[in-house]
Amino acid sequence: FDAFELNNPQTEQPAQRNMSTSESSLSFPFRGSEVPVSFAEGVPLEHAKKALQSDPFLSWLNRCERDIPSMDDSSGSKFERLNLHSVELQSIDMFGARGVGFIKLKSHCTLSSIVKDENNSVVKEIKHDKPLPGICFLRGSAVSILVALFCEDGEVYSLLVDQPRVPIGQAGCLEIPAGMVDDEKQTVAGIAVQEMKEECNITISSAFELIDLTELALKGNATKLPSIAIPPSPGGCDEGLRCFYLEKKVSVKELDAMKNKLQGLRDHGEYITLRVVPYADVWKISGDAKAMISMFLLERLREEGKIAKAGSLATPLTPE
Repeated sequence: FDAFELNNPQTEQPAQRNMSTSESSLSFPFRGSEVPVSFAEGVPLEHAKKALQSDPFLSWLNRCERDIPSMDDSSGSKFERLNLHSVELQSIDMFGARGVGFIKLKSHCTLSSIVKDENNSVVKEIKHDKPLPGICFLRGSAVSILVALFCEDGEVYSLLVDQPRVPIGQAGCLEIPAGMVDDEKQTVAGIAVQEMKEECNITISSAFELIDLTELALKGNATKLPSIAIPPSPGGCDEGLRCFYLEKKVSVKELDAMKNKLQGLRDHGEYITLRVVPYADVWKISGDAKAMISMFLLERLREEGKIAKAGSLATPLTPE
């Protein structure tokens, strides 16, 4: 996806660290100290070592080291800080391009309120000794794509993927197209393009067809988010969602060809059926948080004049 490299930042590239990974003990550096790491009996030592050097873990660790400005302070000198004391790796799932897919860990973590001087040095620290809830499911970032199909019949439709979702106990779940960022060398837009091809068989040829709703909404704004991404479940999971929007012009024949089409990578366990639904009904029939977030952002960004009116960005589904 060379065309996307010039227009879209890569996914977060965590800084590598010198981890202590001897046969007898594991640890990692954190603000000048070594944090001890233990791992459950069922976790192989080699998997634990790889997990400590993986993108999901290093990204999480880098975020933990960032001091967050206090919203109760106008002087810019007060911050909140996380203090990591120990980490237990409870389970590690190995898969995907990066090798380490999912990590479940339990951390011993406390909070401090600090004051910094003009040289960014800490001059005061109030330590809160009671541990914070520290169970974390690390899976990395994800992208989603809200699709608007402007048909020659005058109606606007959208695409939902119908697929089994074991974690919520459903053999069928309606969602907008989405996918994990499991290759940190790709851009988020490149991964969105890949998902559109795999799940919807739609080829995107230009970076300008994809509108990054998340970046338009969050970049430059005063938020406490660790990156330009939306955390759907920050109480237990590190996932950050990048929401994209795509408009296409379609004929009735093209629209009919999409209906109930089987998609997905069968050798990866993907059993996807493509559903064509009225765009205005997406929020009522899917219950998908990614869809709700995307539609809300799109509406607000249009109100602020940051995105052109509906249909003006649509390009033909089949290149002329």
